Amino acid sequence: MPATGAAILACNHLSVLDPLLLIASNRRIISFLVAQEYYDQAWLRPLLDLTACIPVRRDRRDLRALLQARRLLRAGHVLGIFPAGGIDREGMQKGLAWLVQETSAPVVPARILGARQYSSDLRTWLWRQHPVLRYGIPLHFHPNADAAEILGATRSAIATLA
Repeated sequence: MPATGAAILACNHLSVLDPLLLIASNRRIISFLVAQEYYDQAWLRPLLDLTACIPVRRDRRDLRALLQARRLLRAGHVLGIFPAGGIDREGMQKGLAWLVQETSAPVVPARILGARQYSSDLRTWLWRQHPVLRYGIPLHFHPNADAAEILGATRSAIATLA
């Protein structure tokens, strides 16, 4: 992870534990794109607000969330995103490419292995797991890079972190 400046942390998504693994392994604050239904939980919202997480509506394209993410990156912060996660996979991937094109932020690939999502979030939290987290080198894209190039390189970089 770059010590300063904007960065997009792109990681695979296996369970509700994933954001905490990424937060615990970094010195920088990571703001995540978070499904609106998690953001609406009264006990969780104050924690998400502490790290400037951005709620995303799953039921439609959420332009407001993308614009907020762009502002965050332009201010030099780190945005965590799960491109293949539970929120509209295709929309998240297009959003990742758009954010790179708009901000020139490097993409830091990461991969989590060994974590598991159980039938409930509570069970996932309580069940003992032994996940492994791997980081790749930051990917810097040419200002004219197209979405396919950005997404292909990001997917490939995450996949090679096995």
